[in-house]
Amino acid sequence: MNSFIKESIESLDTQLNIIQTCISRLEDDDIWKKLRQETNSIGNLCLHLAGSEYAFIASIIGGQPFIRQRSKEFTDNRVMNADQLIENLILTRQQSKEVIGNFDFNDLAQSIQMPSTTSTLIPEPGKVQSCLSVILYVVEHYAYHTGQIVYMTKLLQTENEHILKWRH
Repeated sequence: MNSFIKESIESLDTQLNIIQTCISRLEDDDIWKKLRQETNSIGNLCLHLAGSEYAFIASIIGGQPFIRQRSKEFTDNRVMNADQLIENLILTRQQSKEVIGNFDFNDLAQSIQMPSTTSTLIPEPGKVQSCLSVILYVVEHYAYHTGQIVYMTKLLQTENEHILKWRH
């Protein structure tokens, strides 16, 4: 396996494990709680992460049907319980691994044109990007929202338990 792909999958899996830890510490009410009306809940962020990862890796890179409903990722409320959210994230990750798990250097350099018909669903529609840059975007995006989930969990959890291995 290509070292970039290996590191990317390990990073995504680490972030998913952190999200699982967060969700396991909260009640379903807290998972869907918005700290302010203009913000997202942890549940919405989980829907968004699964939707985005599927769109970029399984669909755009892997050629699977583009079935994303991005706006619903942020407006749906209580459509899944904690176990279902995690199952959705894990299933999406399995699909990603099937698409990129055996990529080599030549696959990473392959150019992909971002679909222009999905302008509200992906950044920079119509732009030509390498598979490497698309995968890097997914990893960065996932880590960004995982950080939000960690912070929100710290605010919502009943005990002052550490989520990450670092004490701060």
